Amino acid sequence: MRDEPDEGIALLADMAVATDPALRAQARMLARRLLPRLGGTGPPKRRGSHRLAVHSGTLEGELDLERTLDRTGARRPRHGSDLVTRRFAAAPRAVCLLVDRSGSMGSHAVALAAVAASAVVSAAGSAHGAGSGGGSGGERLRCGVIAFASETMVLWSLRDPAPAGRVIDDLLSLRGHGRTDLATALRAAARLLEDVPPGGRTALLLSDCLHTRGLDPRAAAGALDCLHVLGTSDADDARAAGITLARRGRGRYLPATNATELAASLQLALR
Repeated sequence: MRDEPDEGIALLADMAVATDPALRAQARMLARRLLPRLGGTGPPKRRGSHRLAVHSGTLEGELDLERTLDRTGARRPRHGSDLVTRRFAAAPRAVCLLVDRSGSMGSHAVALAAVAASAVVSAAGSAHGAGSGGGSGGERLRCGVIAFASETMVLWSLRDPAPAGRVIDDLLSLRGHGRTDLATALRAAARLLEDVPPGGRTALLLSDCLHTRGLDPRAAAGALDCLHVLGTSDADDARAAGITLARRGRGRYLPATNATELAASLQLALR
């Protein structure tokens, strides 16, 4: 697993849906132990840590001209809601991981999704643990996980989180099926994060970003405080689509075509 992580996690993903119940159980037990290590990001930023955050529809902070013009289609902004500004803000308070489980996602992509979910779940656990000792971490980071194709499936909710092992099991049980409705997925993330105060609602989209069903996802991306795209394909059209969504969501496009890239990108997105 250490020398060839991508081959190892793909094999685990295949074994996790084996017809032999004993083999399936052993594979999932091994996955629950190994996958969090591959996606481990360490504890999230502690209270008092700040980052340069991007906000829309407000006059507070410094005007981000490039993102404002991107939001208005290169036209002169006519309303305050058209403006995009930047200012320092506390580290994210809530993260929703969106996992593409459409027909374009094979066993390797499913395994990458389980690694990403492990990282998100571990980050939430680190935040809770930091707060339990009376430190300054508090329960800063709340996390959710949604799998999607043409419809969405909430695997881990901010309000009622499932055990971490069950989230990994649920993801490994999924196989690529159906068409990709990115707009519906992004709106589901916004609903999951609606109770979080503005400025702290971040979504991570793990996908090739090629939508094949539903509305144009760019408007839904702009409704989030921040959208980071974890791109699972290095094809030119997929990368271009991912970059466009990340820019509309005031976030970053981060490559995630293999386990090494995914781990590095999760470090940037979650810390």
